[in-house]
Amino acid sequence: MRSLPSWIWLTNEQLGFGVVIAGASCEMDIHDRRLAWILAANFAAQMISCFIWGELADLYGRRRVIWMASIVSIMFSLISASMPEFWSFLAVRTVCGFFIVASVVSLSTYLSEFTKVSLRPRVLTIMGYALGISMIYVPSLAGALLSLEMKPSGWRILLLCNQLPGIIGIVLLTFLPESPKYYLSMDNQEKAMKVMERVCRMNKGKDVTLKSLGVESLTQARLRPPNEGRELCHDTKVLLVKYGKVMWFFFFIFFTLTGLGFALPIWMMRIRVLTATFGDRNPICEHMDGISAHPSGDKNCHLTYAQMKDPLIHGCVVLCLFIVTSVFLIWLSRRAVIIAFVCVSILGCVALNFMEHPTLILISFFAIIDPLICSVRLAGSLLIDFIPTHLRGKAFALITMVGRSGVLIASVYVGYTLSHSCYVTFNTFIVVLIVCGMLVYWLPTNFQHSSFSN
Repeated sequence: MRSLPSWIWLTNEQLGFGVVIAGASCEMDIHDRRLAWILAANFAAQMISCFIWGELADLYGRRRVIWMASIVSIMFSLISASMPEFWSFLAVRTVCGFFIVASVVSLSTYLSEFTKVSLRPRVLTIMGYALGISMIYVPSLAGALLSLEMKPSGWRILLLCNQLPGIIGIVLLTFLPESPKYYLSMDNQEKAMKVMERVCRMNKGKDVTLKSLGVESLTQARLRPPNEGRELCHDTKVLLVKYGKVMWFFFFIFFTLTGLGFALPIWMMRIRVLTATFGDRNPICEHMDGISAHPSGDKNCHLTYAQMKDPLIHGCVVLCLFIVTSVFLIWLSRRAVIIAFVCVSILGCVALNFMEHPTLILISFFAIIDPLICSVRLAGSLLIDFIPTHLRGKAFALITMVGRSGVLIASVYVGYTLSHSCYVTFNTFIVVLIVCGMLVYWLPTNFQHSSFSN
């Protein structure tokens, strides 16, 4: 649970950033295309850097990379709150994206390597509760801050408050050990034993030791062969050759789940704000056809709790869905849950074509976004089970790179098509989700390396 504040901070900085942008739209003159640029720049930086962080996590350890990169990312986030205009704000937020992805790449791997394999899906899903908590925390603060006419602006104070869980997470991480499986993958039996001795005393009591439990040494399956090369990009070649088939499946799965699950919440918030002034009930695409991508004229620059109601409800829905998912996993396989969630998202896309009532439109958005967000964690645990420890950092880096490219492409695509061909925007997602669901179905029920990766 000590990693929970770091998970909350990650969500504040990514999904919660949409609320910050909604508050900053007037002061920074952020229209649809500028919103697409800032999202594209941020996630492009994540795409470029995530492979570097994956290499560093496998080389120097998950904990060290998370700790150092989180400090730098929080520093630049604090600086971004003082930027006077859009372009400097864009530049600093891009640097934040470069460093924050280190935690995205390494946190799941770090946590999973302390977790029993049979419990791993449920533990990672429970850590997903942080998304719901964050999505309640940010709008709650925003409702109080963004409605105030003050200097500095409310959205700047909100951005500062979003860093508090990250600062707490860094302090807690200082007292946590490195992953013992990382030490084993580096052939450092002594340090792995020290970490497990510490974990044993924490779980069993100070008088219990590994020796008293009959444990003399540690090992794990699929350790790096002693004669295997360690030259630059060797492990990447192993991933794309030995584990090539399943990696390409996961590339598209993460492209879809991450791309739609993390890009659409920001656009949902923006669409709801833009269409709030319309009195007549029509499908959202009929409203969006009349809104310019580069609007002019008066805008509501002070958001209120009433306009934060949707994000607050969204956070509660996400939290409840993660709780329900952790219960589903008692009886159902991860693959079955992901396929069911993808089907729900497809129905949400279909519903947006004709839903007119604001509440039904909101439910449709939730149906698209929330199951995909939950599925990302489940797909991540599947990938961790398949890939050996010494390759996991790079595997997650590659998957994160593809997922961020999905967010980037989805953000730019929505930004440039929403006000011109809204129906095409959402119906294209249906096709992408169908392909994603088929690939999840074709994943093996249990990973038999000889039959699937050779």
